[in-house]
Amino acid sequence: MSDASLFPIHFFDCDLFCKECGRLRKFKIFSQEKYDKNYGKSEIPPNKPLFCKCEACENFVIYTTDEFAELQENANSGLCKIWGTANLEADDMVFHPENGVCIVDAVDRVYDSLPRLTLKNEEGKKIEIQAENLPDENAGHSPGTLYRLFPQDAENSRIGDPFYNTETGVAGKVIGLEFNGGQRIIIEFKSGEIEKYHCENNRNYLTDEILEQNAKWRCRDFDFFPNLQISSKSKILSVNCLVPDFKSACELDKTISSIPQVRCFIMHTDVEKTDIRRSDIYMELLKNCINICSCQIEFRNQEVYIAGFYSAKDIQKQIYRALAKFPIKKINLGIKLRPEIKTVKTINESERFVRISKLGKDFHIDGWVRSRREKKRTKLKSFFSTLSLRIENHLLVIKE
Repeated sequence: MSDASLFPIHFFDCDLFCKECGRLRKFKIFSQEKYDKNYGKSEIPPNKPLFCKCEACENFVIYTTDEFAELQENANSGLCKIWGTANLEADDMVFHPENGVCIVDAVDRVYDSLPRLTLKNEEGKKIEIQAENLPDENAGHSPGTLYRLFPQDAENSRIGDPFYNTETGVAGKVIGLEFNGGQRIIIEFKSGEIEKYHCENNRNYLTDEILEQNAKWRCRDFDFFPNLQISSKSKILSVNCLVPDFKSACELDKTISSIPQVRCFIMHTDVEKTDIRRSDIYMELLKNCINICSCQIEFRNQEVYIAGFYSAKDIQKQIYRALAKFPIKKINLGIKLRPEIKTVKTINESERFVRISKLGKDFHIDGWVRSRREKKRTKLKSFFSTLSLRIENHLLVIKE
């Protein structure tokens, strides 16, 4: 189903239910790209695949970023349904440790903080609480702790969501999900009992076979369709294909991501290899008037890495458009917006292109020349244009 080499980055560790071990185990979670949890949870994109491997038996399962409660969108924008999907609204039912099963009477959202809630218990008494983040298992119950009702509110749960069983009066949390023939959640209760619960879904649940057929039908008009291999397991599409260029890779990605009821897709595309150099990429950017200050370009494993600073709007779209024809499968942008960049001087000749920019107190030389001697000479000449020794030379040497 999945090649572990497609997930090179260790993201975090988590306790999950292991199907092979039949119990809760420590899992290592790997991602395809780096997500820094310190950036803010709102910057971790949803529906991205994560490779989860059991440390005991090395069995693996694929989950997605939005299936973990701790990786959900930033709750400051509005309290999520007990740390799950959608916002908590009036008339929703929750369990509060001190007041039992309650109805949400009102939600008072405060900018840049978690909202205050007004709950109404079974006797009609109103209770005001300040919503808090995920409850700390070791700290006990706090006044702002809320739980999902089990089984009434099981369908939209995420791994790590706290639950309260209204029939047995026992609390627990979600430790796993299953999507084979239907959605199931795996819950570990405080008693240590582990239970799998089948979620009733009113909408038509598409099978892996139908999802696979749908994906192939949507891709049937691509010129590279004969090279396309698609399979589905647990509502995860695995796509392998040889494509001619970056534009084709983007079109395939857009088409697969538009298929409904797919949890996520794992894309493994190879691009038809032709000779391409770092200088080819840079010259194409200049040709399309894409100006990046302190521009750094790397090209490895058919992926392009571009870093630097920019001041013009929509430059990301311009980069994608300019490089669409190249045999690359991914463009990674590390560019940052700096509106204060000022162009001091530009030289555009047949043998060289030089642009001197000022960013803060520093000056940057970007462009290309034909020799290392010319690169050193250009930095010296730049002193007379800037009257500054704080000059960084990023000129690219392109030999004939």
